[in-house]
Amino acid sequence: MINWILQKNLTKPEILERIKSILNQVDEIWEEVEVIPFSTQIPKIQNNETFKIIYGSTTFMLNAYENEDLKEGIFFEPLKFKMTNYVDKWKDNVLNSDGQLIRFEEIGSLISEQNKKWFIRPNNDGKEFSGKVEQFNELVTWSEKVCQLEIPELNRNTEVWISEPKKIIKEWRLFIVDDQIVSTSRYMYNGQLDESESDIPKEMIEFAQKRIEEYRLHDIYVMDIAEIASEFKLIECNCFNGTGFYNHNIEAIVQSINKFVKQKIKKGTIG
Repeated sequence: MINWILQKNLTKPEILERIKSILNQVDEIWEEVEVIPFSTQIPKIQNNETFKIIYGSTTFMLNAYENEDLKEGIFFEPLKFKMTNYVDKWKDNVLNSDGQLIRFEEIGSLISEQNKKWFIRPNNDGKEFSGKVEQFNELVTWSEKVCQLEIPELNRNTEVWISEPKKIIKEWRLFIVDDQIVSTSRYMYNGQLDESESDIPKEMIEFAQKRIEEYRLHDIYVMDIAEIASEFKLIECNCFNGTGFYNHNIEAIVQSINKFVKQKIKKGTIG
C-alpha cells in the first residue's frame, strides 16, 4: 500500500487536490498533515503499515529523511544533492561550474571590488537561503551578521557556492522518474516568473537527457535548466519531496512515481 503524506499547510490547495485526485487505485491512499515551520517535530501518521511518500516543505522533507519510519519514501541523499557533486559529475554543463566552495566566514577574504556583483547559494539542498545576486560589500556585511548570530542552519561554517552571475534567458523545471523525463515546465523568462508547458525546446530536452544518461543522481529527482546565450546549462537539482510544481502534469508525475515504487516493492528492493 502506497500512502502519500501531504503537508496541508504551506502547500497550495489546488496542488493537494490534484495529487489526491489521481490516488484512486486500491493500493493507493493519502493523508494530510500539518507541519510546524522550522520545527523538527514529525506529525502523527495514521496509517503506518504502508510505504509512505512525503510531499511538502523542505523542512518536512529533511525531518522525514532523519526519521527511520519515513526515510524510505524520501528520494534524497545529502552528499549527492550538492553543488559540488553536480559540478564534479556534470563539469561545465553546470551553470555556475566556474564558482568556488567557501565557508560563510571566508566571504570577506575574497579579492573583489566592493561594487562587483556575485551569485551565492548554499552548497547543499537544505534551502538555508535562496540563491541570489548581491554586491560584494553587501555580501560581506551579511556574512558578518551571520557569523555573529551563529544560527544552527546558517553560521560561519555553512558552505556556500559563489560565482560570477550569468545572464539567464529562460529557466525550466523537469521531473525525472527512473531516468525518464515525466513532465517539464518553463517557469522563468527574462528574470520574471512566467510559466509555460508549451515552450519546451527539443534541444533543451536533449541536453537534459544527456545529463541523465551521464550520471544517475537518484531514482526520482527534479532538474532545473537554464538557457544562456545560445546554449543550455544545468542550474541545480532538487529532492522531489520538497520541490514545487509550476505548469506541470502533476497527475503524470504522481502516477510515474507510484508505478516505480510498486515495481520496486514487487521486486523486494524497496519497502
